Amino acid sequence: MMSMLSKENTNKIFEDIKKNLIRAVKDRRHTFHTPVFCNVDDQNGVDSRVVVLRQFHSSNMVLNFHTDFRSPKVSSLKKNNNSLFVFYDHKFKVQLRIQTISSINNQNSITEKMWEETQLISRKCYLTEKPPSSVTSFPEDGINESLKGKEPTLKESEKGYKYFTVVQNQIQQIDWLYLAASGHRRLKIILKDRIQSFHWIIP
Repeated sequence: MMSMLSKENTNKIFEDIKKNLIRAVKDRRHTFHTPVFCNVDDQNGVDSRVVVLRQFHSSNMVLNFHTDFRSPKVSSLKKNNNSLFVFYDHKFKVQLRIQTISSINNQNSITEKMWEETQLISRKCYLTEKPPSSVTSFPEDGINESLKGKEPTLKESEKGYKYFTVVQNQIQQIDWLYLAASGHRRLKIILKDRIQSFHWIIP
């Protein structure tokens, strides 16, 4: 992953971060594939959950994941679009805290393209009859009995498109932390107008 010999080289650290985010999109075993995503909920509290990293655009520094339009986090992000990703690699002892500004995409050109690339088994997640976080009287996933244990057909899956949502997250700042017995290192990378500035800070 990251060469620890280069931990004092800010540009190298920044490039390593981008390379690993690119790898994490395609490699399900990569430790950055499933980060924790945090935002402010409707009660002004902090809400966090694990998401799957679906896209990373290094040219404009945007992270994307998918969700259901009916999910509470969608309405929360519409009210307060400040958000945060937390990544951690236990092998290399590297933590990333990435501050972002989130935007919601539903039934537009962005979701059309991503929906076409979404497998049937993944489309099934958007076929729940009840919205995510709904209260239920017994344990269930909300999927109709006719689809239990099988993939939907292409035609059946299309019913879920109206709920399919791409959350785009524009990176504002990256907090890189390297943990080592010999001495921790922490670097703050601030992104503004496609220009990055580096600031070493105490861990």
